[in-house]
Amino acid sequence: MYYYGGLPVKGSRRKGRLWVEEAQLFFQVPASKKGEKIDLTIPFSRMERISLTRDNYYGSDTVLFNLAFRDQKGKSFTLRFAPVTIVPRRRIFLQEQWFEFLTEAIPSSQ
Repeated sequence: MYYYGGLPVKGSRRKGRLWVEEAQLFFQVPASKKGEKIDLTIPFSRMERISLTRDNYYGSDTVLFNLAFRDQKGKSFTLRFAPVTIVPRRRIFLQEQWFEFLTEAIPSSQ
């Protein structure tokens, strides 16, 4: 996946990893010359909502996931990311699958 911003760290549009285990979402982006390292574990109970937006920055229609959550102090953040796929024709289909999974998982944990 690509990190598109939303966190108080430097550097956006960087490649990273996003995965789900049990009732937690894990999000990691390595440090680079342009940005800091990101290493998050977000329990589903801290997630508030997920929405979709479109980005056409590079001339390709990419769906961005906007995941709103609260940290331990109660401060709200909106993590923006986009899935990376190898086969472009299937990109929209795979993004829709991710969106459906997360929208079902978030409300069921609250």
